[in-house]
Amino acid sequence: MKNLKSTILVMLIFCTQNFKSQNIMLPENVFNLYFNSFVNFDDDSLKELNSYVINFLGKDNTHRMNLEDAYNQKVDNLTQVFLSNLPADVNSKCKTEAHDYFAVLMGNFKNATYKVKSVKSVNNLQLKDQEITEVTYEISFKVPSNIAALNMGDIKKIGSGEMKKYLIDAAGQLKKADKTVTAEQKFNLYQIKNGSDTYYWNGGPQELLWKATEFYFRNLN
Repeated sequence: MKNLKSTILVMLIFCTQNFKSQNIMLPENVFNLYFNSFVNFDDDSLKELNSYVINFLGKDNTHRMNLEDAYNQKVDNLTQVFLSNLPADVNSKCKTEAHDYFAVLMGNFKNATYKVKSVKSVNNLQLKDQEITEVTYEISFKVPSNIAALNMGDIKKIGSGEMKKYLIDAAGQLKKADKTVTAEQKFNLYQIKNGSDTYYWNGGPQELLWKATEFYFRNLN
């Protein structure tokens, strides 16, 4: 009986140490989960991020969303906004082509890659005696060297046949994206100390998506 208790105690100690080690991550690894989740729309990365954050922030501060649904909604929203600017007859005849175009466009977007350039601690100007980990990274997208131009000033005059051709041609060019564009950006990870351990998080990770979106769309023109 004594040996059994000793064995159980050793197993509990091992499990506790193993659990703790799984939840101590380097800031660049935490950033990787944020990037994969909110730029690449990867649900598995979000689950891993939540399993990390819940240990020091609790369940209420996890990210409760389905990224696949969020991505599909993004494609649908872009499609609807575009179609809403077209005459009713053109709108009704070009729905499939418009959706296909934005599906390819956003497909290229969520295939973004990055390279961490530097990771450093800086003073938190909002909270005294607290530091922030600043991650500087280079984000990269594939875009076409040339893409079919559409004069939005004349969009109300464009017929359905011309619009369909434009959308099909533009989608084809996006599929053959042959140019890489890069930008240097920064993302802050707030530090939480727990004894000798440091945890990292950001309560507004959508910033990653906003910065990436602005740069990507600017380079499609």
